Amino acid sequence: MTADDRPGAGIVWSRVEEGFYVASARGAFLGYIDREADGTYWAYNGRSRPVGRFPGLVAAMAAVTHAYTQATAAAAPEIELRQVRDAFPGSGVLS
Repeated sequence: MTADDRPGAGIVWSRVEEGFYVASARGAFLGYIDREADGTYWAYNGRSRPVGRFPGLVAAMAAVTHAYTQATAAAAPEIELRQVRDAFPGSGVLS
């Protein structure tokens, strides 16, 4: 298995706020995850349709990734890591 064959390669997860995560690949929105009060995670695809409820974050991320790859049947893009600069220096937001 090469790096490009790994499930989820090229997908970037961002924590928007505590318990809410969104996935993208090369600027395309793939789906999101929302943590419930009971600690479980609801995963949704890029059209905001439920993918399932999961006991852990990693399982929910895998489900969104799987839903994306199944929907597109495309080869997974390569992994890209970038550091994002603080858009509002001095705003009190830690980066």
